[in-house]
Amino acid sequence: MQLEIKALISLLGISILISSCSYRNEKESKFEVSFNSALADKVSYQLINERILIPKCISCHGDSGNINLESYNDVFGHIEKIKQATIITRKMPKSPYPALTNEDLELLATWIQVGAPEKPLDGTDQQPPVKYEPLEPTFKSINKNILQNKCIFCHAPGKEAERVPLDTAESMIDSPLEIVIPGNSEESGLIISTSPNARKLMPPKKSGIAPLKPEEIEIIKQWIDNGAKD
Repeated sequence: MQLEIKALISLLGISILISSCSYRNEKESKFEVSFNSALADKVSYQLINERILIPKCISCHGDSGNINLESYNDVFGHIEKIKQATIITRKMPKSPYPALTNEDLELLATWIQVGAPEKPLDGTDQQPPVKYEPLEPTFKSINKNILQNKCIFCHAPGKEAERVPLDTAESMIDSPLEIVIPGNSEESGLIISTSPNARKLMPPKKSGIAPLKPEEIEIIKQWIDNGAKD
């Protein structure tokens, strides 16, 4: 009898947990994206690019991706697909990239509603130009601009590819897999696996993440050949 009571309590607890999770998910999914008239004459491609496209989309939708979103003309040409995937179905961005916040959705919806202008409709350019840091042959620059965007989701401690660590320069150099061989980029696994003719190309195609660009590979080569220092 006691076992039956315990089983019933356990089942009830699980049911409550499931229902609460369902309620939370349903509540989040029912957020209604609305047009914000206060932003109508201020939204611009530059603002959308800085707030949404660069941090949450470009890694998959760069010049090597299926749909390129790196320029205004490219984005404008895919505006209906963007609306469908981000606002209507909420299927993009895909995991592991962070989902669009309610604020992101409202901003994007307002921009699309007013015609997806390249510059603010009020005739001013209130947003400062997006500052792009030049890619340099240092671990700090490579980590921020390449590894964090295209690799760390799988190659960090606790992730599915943690046996090939890419989170620090030391872990790559010390790895018995010869991920980075200071002074020898040609035989370093990081270069071999990311080169276009790699037998097992990284990032893998199934990830949806765009392959490294030739200039990104060249910068990594320079860093390794210079001794792979920070």
